[in-house]
Amino acid sequence: MKRVMILTNSLTGGGAERSMNLVSNELFNRGWEVALVPINEGPNDQIVPLCELIPLKRKWKSGFLKTIFAIIKFNRVVKSWKPDVIILNCELPELFGAVLLSSQRLVVLQHTTEPWAGRLKFGRVIRQVLSYKKTTWIAVSPHLAIWPNGGVPQAILQNPIVEKKVTINQNEQQTLERLVFIGRLSVEKRPGIVIEISSVTGMPILIIGDGIIMQSLKEQCHQYGTVVEFAGQIPDPWSRLKTGDLLIVPSAFEGDGLVVMEALLNGVPLLLADIPDFRRFEFPEINYCSSIEEYRAVIDEYGTELSKLLIPIDISRALIEGRSIDIVGDMWEEFLLS
Repeated sequence: MKRVMILTNSLTGGGAERSMNLVSNELFNRGWEVALVPINEGPNDQIVPLCELIPLKRKWKSGFLKTIFAIIKFNRVVKSWKPDVIILNCELPELFGAVLLSSQRLVVLQHTTEPWAGRLKFGRVIRQVLSYKKTTWIAVSPHLAIWPNGGVPQAILQNPIVEKKVTINQNEQQTLERLVFIGRLSVEKRPGIVIEISSVTGMPILIIGDGIIMQSLKEQCHQYGTVVEFAGQIPDPWSRLKTGDLLIVPSAFEGDGLVVMEALLNGVPLLLADIPDFRRFEFPEINYCSSIEEYRAVIDEYGTELSKLLIPIDISRALIEGRSIDIVGDMWEEFLLS
């Protein structure tokens, strides 16, 4: 079998990182030689890697010089480990793949409709270099086109999700007690919208995640006088949810929508931004909101009947099917062997 190296941002941080931890373990359990290479330092994930782990130990936001050192170390790791194929998982790994000196086969896994958001010119250069290197382009969802030229992915490999017990009683009458945001604290995820919703509804917030706009969010909460708990990164964020919680997913754009998939699995009521990336799920109309006023109107109407904001079980089952690690592992094996 081929030797597979998976280059990822860090061990934890979001759905893209968690999914690669699961995939690396599944391939390892099937007898593949796998090395997982996280670029940035960070806490361990709930999914502990079973394969060989080769951390580059770059500190997050450490600047240009530390990034160069990490790139040099990555080149040494590749030369020593000699992978047949390297999976580049998100933008920072794409940069490392673009400046890789050896000639291993590269595969870019695209997770979002708008990669390199905020650094489009730089991203175009990186992807052009990767194209010169005959990179294979794949995606996590069939609605994604390969940026920036709109190409068709050569394979669709959905993110796996871990089956868990639903901890929230869906049958009992639920009254709204708290708003919840789960995800990376970044501009495209728009967590500030949850703070605005809180300001017009008076509901407290639980924010689970970390990211570059953490401080500005805290300042926004202080400005509005919002009652908020910043929980940071949690290996299992769903363990913090309870009856009466309403998940808000206000993203400007999305790829796979892994937080939404996990919310379905855990039986959590939710409201989503009214964007094409979420409309493809074909949820009931009441679960989509396009303004703060619409969020408030839905909360006012269903605040004492929160269970009506649960996604119907037939829709949930159809979306979750095919996401078990066994099925996703089969798809990865078929792709890698091809």
